[in-house]
Amino acid sequence: MTIKPAGTSGDWRGYLDSLAAFGMRPGLERVEALLSALDRPQDGFRSIHIVGTNGKSSTTRYAAAICAAHGLRSAAYLSPHITGYAERVQVDGLPLAAEAFGHAVLRVREAVAALPRELGETTQFEALTVAALLAMAEADVAAAAVEAGLGGRLDATNVLRAPVVVLTNIGLEHTDVLGDTRAAIFAEKAAVIKGGDAVFGALEGLEPAAERVCAAAGARAHMLGRDFDVMGRPSDFAVTTECGRYDGFSVPTDAAYQVTNAALALEAAELLLGRLDSERTRQALAATAVPGRLQVVTRHPLLLADGAHNADGMRALLGSLGAMEFPRPRVAVIAVMRDKAYTEMLATIAPEFDVIVCTTASEPRSLRADELAAAAPPTAHALRLETEPDAHIAVRRAQELAGSAGTVVVCGSLYLLEDLADMLAAGAA
Repeated sequence: MTIKPAGTSGDWRGYLDSLAAFGMRPGLERVEALLSALDRPQDGFRSIHIVGTNGKSSTTRYAAAICAAHGLRSAAYLSPHITGYAERVQVDGLPLAAEAFGHAVLRVREAVAALPRELGETTQFEALTVAALLAMAEADVAAAAVEAGLGGRLDATNVLRAPVVVLTNIGLEHTDVLGDTRAAIFAEKAAVIKGGDAVFGALEGLEPAAERVCAAAGARAHMLGRDFDVMGRPSDFAVTTECGRYDGFSVPTDAAYQVTNAALALEAAELLLGRLDSERTRQALAATAVPGRLQVVTRHPLLLADGAHNADGMRALLGSLGAMEFPRPRVAVIAVMRDKAYTEMLATIAPEFDVIVCTTASEPRSLRADELAAAAPPTAHALRLETEPDAHIAVRRAQELAGSAGTVVVCGSLYLLEDLADMLAAGAA
């Protein structure tokens, strides 16, 4: 593709920050127009499109890592970020240089300025997505794993015509936008399937709907537990696919849910590339750490950071914590977005903790700490609630409460982990 100079003027981070004021406006018209103006960079590489409720970022990282291990220059597009905007684009396992991402953002800003007024204001996620696709093309990637944002049908990433789509799972989330039933949410997310191969995680009763969507789109369905399967724990698991069995795999985490995400990624990569080299795949998965997914930050107390941001995520987190036998006293530091099922999230996690410190993330959608505490349901467990609006102070308070022998779990929102990125990096175990 032809690269046009973007110029060096302007603060690209400030530009992206300014777009946050326009919120979320689902639709593809602006994204399509921007990509057309930029010579359709997304057509320059093969892609795996990952949608679903939970596990998208991890599956995206694993799929990109497997592709890279097989000799392809590979990229991953992730959201949201924890340490900075450029983290959203990973090339061969490393965050794209801020200068390269900034160059792409400035190109997008120029294209936005030329859009017809009737298309309306470009949102931050739209600009980020277009910049990511452009940056990946400029980095000459051959394959990319692309994580969807909200939903699927009207999500900015649905400009792809991906030969492989992964739908990780379906839970009740963003019901005001996607629908108030799992079936409605599934329909929105599965709408990205446009032929090719579709990989499905646990659907829990939505299998017939998946078959109908694939039949209508002319796609081949590959379902976990039917067409491929996974067994084992993070330190030793095996995946069986249509091409054979891969075993002796591991991922660098104690998070049990990552075994399923790795299996989804492996199945998707195999469908894109053909039979995989077992040893290359083994090395790729073993080397792929996913930040903010049961991330061990310190040992005394045991401080863990996890991006669980809905009730299903909280249940998955508790499953992994239970396998670890995490020591008491147990203190959770939680911030939650107001469009989540926060009462159910608190009800899910409360029985396993001695204290919950409610805090607030800097994201405007975050509940205030006192609002979150007020939503805590009655429980037979002798739960103690505290509020601390400042997230850094909240973590320090939780460490005091846990003592050197206890456990602190920071969870509820990836935006909270972004706010605490300095603390989490400084205390990395």
